[in-house]
Amino acid sequence: MDAKKQLHRIPHSPGVYIMKNGEGETIYIGKAKDLRKRVGSYFHKTPAEGKTAALIRSVETVETIMTDNENEALLLESNLIKKYRPKYNIELKDTQKYPYIKVTSEKYPRIIKTRIKKDDGALYFGPYTSVKTINRTIRTITELFPIRRCSTRLKNGAPKKPCLNYHLGRCEGPCAGNIDKTYYDRLVHEVVLFLRGCNGELLNRLKEQMQQEASNKRFERALILRERYRALKDLLGEQKVTTPGMENEDIVGISRHGRTYSIVLLKKRSGRIIQKADWIVQSDMGPETALEEFLDFYYEDNEDVPAYILLPFEVENAHMTAAFLQERFKRSICILVPKRGVKKRLISLASKNAAQRMEEEFLRYDPADAAGALKTALGLDRAPLNIEAFDISTILGYYPVASMVRFSSGRPDKRSYRKYRIRYSGMNDTAMMEEAVARRYQRLLNEKKPLPDLVLVDGGVPQANAARRVLTSLGLGELPVAGLAKREEVVFVPGRRSPLVMEDRNPALRLLMAVRNEAHRFAHDYQKNLRITENLKSILMTIPGIGPGLAGKILSVLGQEEITIESLGSINGIGKKRAVSVYRALKERVETAVKPT
Repeated sequence: MDAKKQLHRIPHSPGVYIMKNGEGETIYIGKAKDLRKRVGSYFHKTPAEGKTAALIRSVETVETIMTDNENEALLLESNLIKKYRPKYNIELKDTQKYPYIKVTSEKYPRIIKTRIKKDDGALYFGPYTSVKTINRTIRTITELFPIRRCSTRLKNGAPKKPCLNYHLGRCEGPCAGNIDKTYYDRLVHEVVLFLRGCNGELLNRLKEQMQQEASNKRFERALILRERYRALKDLLGEQKVTTPGMENEDIVGISRHGRTYSIVLLKKRSGRIIQKADWIVQSDMGPETALEEFLDFYYEDNEDVPAYILLPFEVENAHMTAAFLQERFKRSICILVPKRGVKKRLISLASKNAAQRMEEEFLRYDPADAAGALKTALGLDRAPLNIEAFDISTILGYYPVASMVRFSSGRPDKRSYRKYRIRYSGMNDTAMMEEAVARRYQRLLNEKKPLPDLVLVDGGVPQANAARRVLTSLGLGELPVAGLAKREEVVFVPGRRSPLVMEDRNPALRLLMAVRNEAHRFAHDYQKNLRITENLKSILMTIPGIGPGLAGKILSVLGQEEITIESLGSINGIGKKRAVSVYRALKERVETAVKPT
């Protein structure tokens, strides 16, 4: 049955829609304030994402479940996704394994680490992406607030013998009947404030308690509270203040590579960034949908939700998430997309961290597996243990340079790196690539040194074919060549009609990306240093008494030591007196010159 023909049957109502393929398999689940408008949007416009188009081609039927309101739709969607795990909804790597901090619902609550969330009345904080972060947080809490961590069951009857934590002052010993229940509950509440990032409220609360105990002449308890107050204040004082206000915000950044997304959340409480968490998300439905589904996953039953959630771009049903959270917490919660100012800069910071996390994700590979996978993918006779990669860097044809980096057994061999000042004049990247490849392998042939197992160039068909032409002219036509384009991350092999597309997680692709990225970095750094050198040489030539010869000698000092009056005076032809004037003139001109980017 054509799913598009079902649209007139779908109600204008809040609810959940379930898309199924021809075999009746659930492939996507979504929520909507207006089901007919939302489902219709898939069929009435051309999908921006190729994978979204693939989803629509696969949909045979659309089922809907109406709800009374948007909050019910959000909860129902979450339950159905957990049950069916549809192909086109987001996948969080090891979603079920993310750890939480749990404050139990027992008579004397404990603070523990857990990977299983239950509907048991306990408070769960997280999910966290680092077990080390949880362990450090729990250790900090138990040092500040002596609540129990043990698994001892507390029953009515004779008190038990307290454990070592009691004697170390890390637990008040409720198992031995050594603490008043009201006082213990107050400790637990303070722990919850700490975990929620309500640090200003917590400090004020401790200060008031300290003063009250002192006025009641319970000086021993007042001293304990004073030490706790000071320790907490010192701890919070170490954290970086990002804004002058006292805002509580979650700042979300996202970075994309194919169907893989890196999402970073910076948690800011009382104006301070106190935590960073990150997730790797798989989604075929585009960045807006991936971010929307992530918000539902993260905030579904999170206990630590701030007043503001900052996003890098609009998502369609963000208002539903905000309404759900406002109903749950009975307070104002806003989801914003900042356009300028400090909040916009914080979004940029989160996105920068997300891009870094994505780079780490895609540069993680097992060298042994990667070489074998690359042999299979490219159809090589042997695993390419030695790979040499080339990249060109230029600015509008000026300062053209090339880099050559070598990876051996999947690791950078920096002693073998080479850089080339390109002699070709013009803006032809292909001609520059030909020159760099020719110079490298003509020299290897002349010196009778071993050749690599694979030559990789940064670029597509033109660059790969250029490298192949050069190698053929040198009698090295059998040497494997490949090109890796930056944006699509597809591999071009000369003679192959279509590019080679590999999965994001394929170790072969990750190895090629690591080699290509290193070649790009090395070329960019060389070109930047070259521009700096050329600019300094021009500056030096404007100083009276400095000609090309002396300018060259001064530049040679730049690479060896810091430029000082003493180092300039040691150069033959300058002397101490001229060194002072040269140093002052150089400093003045460098400070006023336009610095290269």
